[in-house]
Amino acid sequence: MTTPQILVIEDDDASRLLVAYLLEAAGYTVHVAENGAVGLELALAQPHDLILCDLQMPIMNGYQVAQTLRSHPKWQRVPLVAVTAFSMPGDREKALEMGFDDHLSKPITPETFAQQIQGFLGVATGRSHGVG
Repeated sequence: MTTPQILVIEDDDASRLLVAYLLEAAGYTVHVAENGAVGLELALAQPHDLILCDLQMPIMNGYQVAQTLRSHPKWQRVPLVAVTAFSMPGDREKALEMGFDDHLSKPITPETFAQQIQGFLGVATGRSHGVG
């Protein structure tokens, strides 16, 4: 079984590093992009099993990434999840309308984040005892 490939598109360095660390510790292969334009290039260049994307970013925001991916004939459709501080009433619905499959609010909970992500992948990961 191959290791799930996850693309993390996040402009905040601390958030990007934390998400990548948690996912790598859980056994995933993580690719990172510091803005939507770079993330879009990576998403189209190679297949991923899941894309996690911030909404508020410079150059190209998460909504633009989602809309561009959804309309691009070359893109292999995979779950696209917004991970964002936008958690007011209506924000989740807007993300879903714009092409995201789901919406996770920041701040993430490090203790349960990898388990949440596993649910989007629909695969059981062979977790080792004592990751760290």
